[in-house]
Formats: sequence, structure tokens, C-alpha cells
Amino acid sequence: MSDERISRARSTQAFGGAQHLMGLQLFVRLATFSTTAIVVHLAGYSAFGVASVQFELLLSTILFLSREGVRNAVLRIDQTDRGSSQPSDQEQRLINAALLPIPVGALLACALYAVYRGGGEAGVPYYGAAMAVYVVAAWVELCVEPLFVLARARVLFAVQARCEAVAVFVRCMAVALTLFLGRQGGDNRFRLLAFAVGQLAYALVILCAYSWMMAPRLGYALHRCYLPRRVPIDGQPPQLVGRRTGAIVGVFVGQSLLKHVLTQGDSMAMARFATDKDMGFFALVSSYASIPARILFLPLEEAARAVFVRCEPSVALHVLSTLARGQLLLGCLLLVFGTLYAPVLLPLAGQDAAVARVLAAYCAYLPLLGLNGFLEAFVHSVASRGQLVWVNIWMAACSIVYVAVAVLMLTRWRMGALGMVLANMLNMALRIVYCCHFARAWLVQKQMQLPRVWDLVPHPAVLLACLTAGSLSAAVIGYIEPVSALTRLVTLAAGGVLGLGVLAVIWRFERTFISAALALRSPAKVKTN
Repeated sequence: MSDERISRARSTQAFGGAQHLMGLQLFVRLATFSTTAIVVHLAGYSAFGVASVQFELLLSTILFLSREGVRNAVLRIDQTDRGSSQPSDQEQRLINAALLPIPVGALLACALYAVYRGGGEAGVPYYGAAMAVYVVAAWVELCVEPLFVLARARVLFAVQARCEAVAVFVRCMAVALTLFLGRQGGDNRFRLLAFAVGQLAYALVILCAYSWMMAPRLGYALHRCYLPRRVPIDGQPPQLVGRRTGAIVGVFVGQSLLKHVLTQGDSMAMARFATDKDMGFFALVSSYASIPARILFLPLEEAARAVFVRCEPSVALHVLSTLARGQLLLGCLLLVFGTLYAPVLLPLAGQDAAVARVLAAYCAYLPLLGLNGFLEAFVHSVASRGQLVWVNIWMAACSIVYVAVAVLMLTRWRMGALGMVLANMLNMALRIVYCCHFARAWLVQKQMQLPRVWDLVPHPAVLLACLTAGSLSAAVIGYIEPVSALTRLVTLAAGGVLGLGVLAVIWRFERTFISAALALRSPAKVKTN
């Protein structure tokens, strides 16, 4: 089988498996959406803000810095050989690398706990206990890494989806149950501890679920996934991970630190400069706004990363072009319907109109987020060690600009959550510019050319349909002035009719793109011309 046919087959397996991750994210977002209003009502905006910003920042810092670099590095290890009674040499290298986050995470968790505890909030019940539980939960979740890495190496996205779905359900139930138990008049003494209990339940369940589902698929005893063993690498004496892989891990760890600042910079700025209530407001907006990002963008990014790491240039170009056109098409829909109808929709869920206005701005940010996601997946997958250093330098520059703008938005201009959205848009734009520059240079090296922007823009008929739908939507909203529940429902119904009309135009004039997108799941149909 030729290298290109192997690349196409891997693309098919990855993007075919991505549907499981999309289903997972749909379940996660629906579960979160349905419980957020209940949680805010029982815990209050302040507790919700502390848990969703400060504690989640603590959790994500431990997890991201401990495991992200290793996860990216092990993708470059050949994963075609599997063991029988014990892990093959290739799988053992994966296991050896995946074990690193467990001790590293323990040390990092202890250090961050000491820092966070020193800045604890006086008078908040169980603040210290909740923080300690979060730290323990982070370490328990890191113990899943060997099984997660093996599942991803074998492209077992269905296993990942099922395990995480069960864990998310248990977390939601644990948080709600603990909050109900803590009710005392108008106060809730478990308002912070409940989030910590939920996170610990999530970590324990996902560890058990992965162990149960991977055990019959491994072909060897489960405990061997937690035993390091030296193996020969490239004709060298037996080693744990190899000098080259170790160097790549080091580069990716440095990159993870920068990426963490970029992805969590808003939380860092909010935790430092915002009040607890403002943090709750921002967390609520982020929770609602991340629904399409988590359902669609994250699974596609993970699938693209699995494809780019060892695919032929022609396949990489085809996947890049297809995903880029899809993001631009989705961006048109979000700009028209998201920005106009979010302020109409959210008040029906009992949320403040200000939340809806920020969510409308977030809809303009989402296309940039999705475009940057798979472009960075491409860069991280194909870049050499030297190129990754330059990627890190650019990301460091983006971090400095982003944090500076975010602080100005919060302190001087007092723009709150809306200012954080605008700062994120600038951040994504800077990163997209660099990724496009890198992709163009990489394709030139391979004697190929990055498509022109106009070749990726949706069909003119689609653009006209979106413009018409936007104009009619603005006219309907201005005429009806949706204030009551009935007028809001009528406005949303009109938007639904216009949306169906735009989708019909897309189906008529974007057949080529739709076929190309569907063909990612069928190797026989993938074209690379």
C-alpha cells in the first residue's frame, strides 16, 4: 500500500471516529447547559465564578502543563505494532512517555496548592477543603494518561466518548446532589465544596471507565500499562522514551506553557482583576458560548491532529482546504444568526440581557477559534524541533500582547466580559496569521501551494443569502421588538425560517464542498488534486 493510500486510510479512520467525539461533546454541553441554571440558583453567581474561574484555572494548569506536551509528542511515535502477552516495543514507548505526567503532576499540584491556599478567601465555607479536593482530583485524572494515550494511538474514539460521557454525567449529578444537601435557608454551606466533589467523582469514574473498557482491548494485563520498561530504539541501547522523543517532549512542554497562557489568559486576568460576581458572569457566558466550540471544533481538531502527524502533503492540503472552507461557511452562519438571535434567545432561559450581548460578540469570535484550532494542529504535527522553537517565540509574543490588552480591557476601559471576548479575537487573529505563514512555507517546500482566500470563501449565492437573511432578521427584530416571551418566540421562529432558507442555498451551491467533507470519512472518495 502506498504512503498516500495509508494517509487516506488514516484520515478516514480519524475523521470517521470524530463523530463519536462530536456525540460526546454534544452530550457534555447539553448536560452542562441543563444544569448550569440550577447550579447558579443553588450556589449563587459568586461561588459559581470562584469554582468556574479560580478552581478550574487551578485544575487546567495542573492537567495541561503535566500532560499536553507528552500527548503531542507521543503522536510522533510509530504506533502500528501491538503486543500480545505484553506491550510491543512501540506501545511500551507510548506507555513510558504517558507515565511521566503522573509524578510531574503530583509535584505541580503540591506547588500550586501552596500558592493558591496562600491567597484563599476568608469567610468562604470549605474554601481550603474544596481546593484540596480539586488538587487530588487533578492527580487522579492524570493516572488515566497511559490508557488514554493507548486508546488514541489505536484511534478508539468510541472508548473515549463513552468513558467521558459517563464521567460527565456523574459529575453533574454529584454537584447538584451536594448543593441540595448543603441548603440552609438563603445560604448554601457546600456552595464551593460541591464543585470539588463533582470533579473528584469525574476523575474516579473516568479512571474506572477507561480501565474497564481498555482491559479487554489491550491483549495483555492492564497493570502492564503502569510499568515502565526500557526498549531498544532505532538500534540504540534500551531506553525509556529515547533522546529524540525526550527533546520533542521538552519543546512541547514549553509550548504548552505558552499555549496555556493564551487559552487561560482570560481566566488568569479575571481571577486577578475581577470580582467574584464578575467571574460568575464571565463563566456563565463562556459556558453557553463554548457549546458549538466543544461539540464541533474540538473533535475536528483532535481528528486533524491524528491525520497531519504522518500524512502525505497532498492529503494534508486537501484536509486543510476542506476544513478551512467549512469554518468560513460556519462563520457566515454564526455572524448572521448568532449575533442577532443570541440576545433574543437567552432571556428565555432566565439570563440577564447583558449576558446575551456578550454571547452575541462571542459568536463573532467562534469562527476564529475554530480556524485557529486545526491550523495549530497542523503546525504542531508537521513542524520540526527547530521550527517549534520559532512557533514558541511567536506564541510568547501573542501571550504578551493578549495579556496586556486583556488587563487594559478589565482595568482601564471597564469592559468586563465583552472586553475579554475582544482580546481573545485579537489573540486568535495573531495566531492564525502565523499559522497561515507557516503552512504556506511548508507547502512551498513540498512544491505545493496554499489555496487563495477567494478559493475558500463560500459561493456568492451563499454570501448573498446570508446577507439577505441578516437584513431581514434585523428588520424583524426591530419591528417586533421582542420583550415578552411570546414576541421572542415569534422572532426565533422567523429566524428559523430564514435559517432553513440559507441552508437550502448552501445545499444547492456548496455540493462540491459537502461531498469533499463527507469524503474525509471514505478513503475511496478522497481526492487530492
